[in-house]
Amino acid sequence: MPELQLLAEPLLDANEAARLIKVPRSTLYELVRSRGLPHVKVGRALRFTRADLAIWIADNSYGRGTMRRRGK
Repeated sequence: MPELQLLAEPLLDANEAARLIKVPRSTLYELVRSRGLPHVKVGRALRFTRADLAIWIADNSYGRGTMRRRGK
């Protein structure tokens, strides 16, 4: 059950997620709003998983290495 594995991973708050992807917190919120950065709402707060952030980064990467990874 993949959802149980997901629950084993601690959720990151906006500050932690922004530090992880090395952007200001305001940019993180903009990415959520405009580019579909995956998140979970807990009340009014946004939470993030490392796995979702890694997948989003891979899916939104451009360049030579990305084309090879995607089989192009």
